[in-house]
Amino acid sequence: MKTRARFVLSTMGKLGTKAMAAGQRDLSAGAEFLKTEAKKAGITVLSANLREAEKPVFDGSTVLTVNGLKVAVIGLTTPGPQPAFVNLVALPTLEAAKAELAKLPKRDLTVILAATSYADAQMLATELKGLVDLVLQSGEFRGNMPPQNFEPVYVLASGQKGQSIAKLDVSLDGTGPFVDRGQADLAKQQVEFHDLQLRNLGDRLKLATDKQAMADLKRNIDEMKVRRDALAAKANAPVAKGTRWLKQEWIVLDSKVVDDAALKAEVLKIDPAYSGTH
Repeated sequence: MKTRARFVLSTMGKLGTKAMAAGQRDLSAGAEFLKTEAKKAGITVLSANLREAEKPVFDGSTVLTVNGLKVAVIGLTTPGPQPAFVNLVALPTLEAAKAELAKLPKRDLTVILAATSYADAQMLATELKGLVDLVLQSGEFRGNMPPQNFEPVYVLASGQKGQSIAKLDVSLDGTGPFVDRGQADLAKQQVEFHDLQLRNLGDRLKLATDKQAMADLKRNIDEMKVRRDALAAKANAPVAKGTRWLKQEWIVLDSKVVDDAALKAEVLKIDPAYSGTH
């Protein structure tokens, strides 16, 4: 278990990971082990709500400088006793997050790393409006979901080990609530689907001879055209100048993603049964 954990943390460090929230599985070998190995990899472990003998185990937050911008990151752990070490207890997330937010200096972006259930991440987004910008949730996989807008806070799933990874682009060249540019791409796909359906319905109408069937097809075509035009307007709507935006993409780690030979060799030392199918 520790060998696997060292390898995972080391690889995260090589990928450029700067901070992570302490999740329940991350604590399987103990908090000190996690802290030591993460430090070797250049990663800061965060948890604003994890306690041991009523004392904080990790720093609750950190402020990173990215391209000249200040990004505050708060880590949170699933509330309650941690299964492997009953002396480790995580307090309720909302109160811990509020206390940590009060300590933070001025920043350009505030992100919560929530190693919690998705429901807990949603609660944080709802209750911390105006205080945080993004909640990145891990620890409970819900599939490759698009960003969920809780006006104005977005909740984003972070992916699943060995299955997919989320890529997030963020622009802070503006003010106000974030706009999800990924919705425009989704609308474009839906427009293409509607265009195909309209062509199919048009072909059926040409062949129809029954008056009632023709009337039904014409009504369906008219209704679909209305939906199609609304989607087209959404797909082509420009992002207003001075608006902050985000865009999340999913990279599926399937057999089309070629293995790195050196990395795979290291994996096989730990897990000889690795199939190479991700």
